[in-house]
Amino acid sequence: MGIDPLYLWIGIGFALVIAEVTMGNFILFFLGLASVCVGGAIWLGMPAGGGLPYLLFAGLAVFFLFGVRSRMPAFTVGDIAESTVDEDFIGRNATVESGFDEASPGRGRVNYRGASWDAQSSKQHLAVDELIKIIDRSGNNLIVDKEDS
Repeated sequence: MGIDPLYLWIGIGFALVIAEVTMGNFILFFLGLASVCVGGAIWLGMPAGGGLPYLLFAGLAVFFLFGVRSRMPAFTVGDIAESTVDEDFIGRNATVESGFDEASPGRGRVNYRGASWDAQSSKQHLAVDELIKIIDRSGNNLIVDKEDS
């Protein structure tokens, strides 16, 4: 015995809506909504056989994606950031975790906001647990200097 088409369409619809959480661009949401609508049409008496459910799904998907989604740019397009990503780093304090010693002069690991980062400094030696300042960032590498006293 197979799965009832009503439950199949609604199940696929809810799965797509839940999967939208990982996407965030309202494509899977509207495909899921179209699938749930097809399930609702079957529940209301539309024949589940033949190609009618697929045609209804395709029509609703096109309508939702191009008709509804395009009219809601505030939800589907991200805000433009007024600042740079580096502003969250530059000028902030970090703590030396390791390195900056004889074995690795000018290079080491620092802790910033609970995460460990590769870092480099013009100062060859920095002590572990020393408070330092982030002066620049290059990818995942922080450029640090001694904290001004």
